[in-house]
Amino acid sequence: MSDETKNEIPVTNEVPDSGKGKVSFKWLILSTLVGLVIVIVFLFIGDFSTNIKALSNFDPKWLSLAALCLIIFWFSESATIYLTARISGVKLSFLHALDVNLMGQFYNSVTPFATGGQPMQIYRLYQYGISPSKGTAITMSRFLIYQSSITVLGVFLITFFFRKMSTLPSFSSLALIGFIVNSTVIFFVLIFSFSPKLTRKIFDFILWLVSRFKFGKKMKAAEEMWIEKIEEFHTTMKSLTASPIKLILAFIATSVQIFFFYTISYCIYRMFEQPVAPFREIFAFQGILFMITSFVPVPGAGGAAEGGFYIFFKNFFSPTTLAGAVIMWRIMTYYMNIFVGAPFALRKPRNKKYDIM
Repeated sequence: MSDETKNEIPVTNEVPDSGKGKVSFKWLILSTLVGLVIVIVFLFIGDFSTNIKALSNFDPKWLSLAALCLIIFWFSESATIYLTARISGVKLSFLHALDVNLMGQFYNSVTPFATGGQPMQIYRLYQYGISPSKGTAITMSRFLIYQSSITVLGVFLITFFFRKMSTLPSFSSLALIGFIVNSTVIFFVLIFSFSPKLTRKIFDFILWLVSRFKFGKKMKAAEEMWIEKIEEFHTTMKSLTASPIKLILAFIATSVQIFFFYTISYCIYRMFEQPVAPFREIFAFQGILFMITSFVPVPGAGGAAEGGFYIFFKNFFSPTTLAGAVIMWRIMTYYMNIFVGAPFALRKPRNKKYDIM
């Protein structure tokens, strides 16, 4: 068998969906209902007519800049997927990386803990002819880079702005919880990604645990195939250290992504207020808020995100503009991911077979 034949991946779209789309649709309805309730609650905080007036009297220039930040956020994350695919040995096109990213944004937004994005991205990569083990390596490495970046930045921001933020209620405990949760996630992802022995032990334990059930017997029968896929996954993950320049570029793209996402809060601030607070403070407060709320177990951290923004930024906004600012910030940082990502989540891509580099 030639090398070219061995590198070819059979392409098929006939992969069982396991009802993921239906479940996500239910969460989408729930997210929308929760969002409507939250918007109504914030509109009635203070004077309703004043809040409506504030929403109609904002600076459109800064809304445009917020939209630009969001677009750069999408494209820079797509660049990270593109680069991690290249590191993993797959010549994924940038347009397909953008498609994978925006579909992931949709599923991350409508599922608890943002758990739906990565599996559906792996599925989309499979539709493009990329094996699940390589697709998992691509999404896992991108997640690892992203999670490491926001945690390191969060620690930096806490260190330099602790005195300013310590006046907030329960800030110290919330910041500590956010740091522990993010660090724990990174720790387990690293173990799973770079410790084949431990991963094999975990797999053997799971296999033993489910072997009494019907699906477990089928899994046992395909044990060699699973082991082969796990080994392929670890081989691909090791390639991260073999491409330091591409890895650095992926970190740079992720840093750009995070910077512009956090900058949206400053654009919202300037939409409603005169520039009294400096950019660095708004940026820092947004960074800590995101680290704290990123693992709230409801779609989009509904309720916690809005409440956190209200508490963290109430000293930057006047009482007449704060409710409107919360609503606009939520639309730009959450609901736009749903609206723009939905068409990508619903589309069925053409068959494509990528050669392995």
